[in-house]
Amino acid sequence: MRYGMNPHQPATLAVIGARAPFTVVAGNPSYLNVLDALTGWQLVREAAAAFGVPAAASYKHVSPAGAALGTSVADAYRRARDADPKSSYGDFVAVSHPVDLELAGVLRRVVSDGIIAPGFEPGVVEILAAKKRGTYLVLEADPAFEPPFEEVRELYGLRLTQHRDDLPLTRDLLSPEVPSAAADDLLLGLIVVRYAQSNTVALLKDGMAIGIGAGQQSRVDCTHLAGLKAASWQSRHSTEPLTGVSMVSDGALPFPDNVEEAAHFGVAHIAEPANSIRSDEIAAACRAASITWSPTGVRLFRH
Repeated sequence: MRYGMNPHQPATLAVIGARAPFTVVAGNPSYLNVLDALTGWQLVREAAAAFGVPAAASYKHVSPAGAALGTSVADAYRRARDADPKSSYGDFVAVSHPVDLELAGVLRRVVSDGIIAPGFEPGVVEILAAKKRGTYLVLEADPAFEPPFEEVRELYGLRLTQHRDDLPLTRDLLSPEVPSAAADDLLLGLIVVRYAQSNTVALLKDGMAIGIGAGQQSRVDCTHLAGLKAASWQSRHSTEPLTGVSMVSDGALPFPDNVEEAAHFGVAHIAEPANSIRSDEIAAACRAASITWSPTGVRLFRH
């Protein structure tokens, strides 16, 4: 690798098993490139499998700035990047389907550091590899690769192991009161927050994350940040107020202020783990705000 998390840290990359999850087609990855690529690939792979359509994610510092479904890989990526264009500046792109010339044309015009995809149509690699004065990173994911069941991390002289988070995320986790389209958005949101740095709240509408508040210590700050990004997205597309928004939290909402904050940004549906000492208050706040509440019982922290 070029270097570790910072340029003054030398780093190496080694394959654990018999095969690697990707091959380097062009460029030379850094430590953070690999983290963004592998995290983003897992998100789009899971989303595409759940919905049967192309999925894309725009990653910055191991969290998605945006993620979306689309009618094509180019459409999915345009929608993903549109969620928060400011944060997507210099992003790492992950797409679930092979890159075609249309997406290559989109990427040619934006500032981006690299891409991971399960394949590339003829002529695409040459276009991408020419970006950034020939340093653009192009990784080809192996769609058949299955990661080990056990994850290992070494930190400051200790080795931590855990089972990989492969719990199925399905609509069965959601309240039957949630309308079908909103249930799709909530399911997509569950997948998005699974692959974002905790604490995370995601706001979604029509198959895309329109605001993601990730990596905050306070959950209500996550909600507020996601709401501000969603409001910015709405202001670029319509003068109408936000309505019918779905919200997913990777951890339990600790206080009703999260619900009150969400209501300011047009949230109509909330999915969160619940099982906290104030979950009854959260449920009551949702009822008062006419928000459907789905206590999933599943926490989706990622660090």
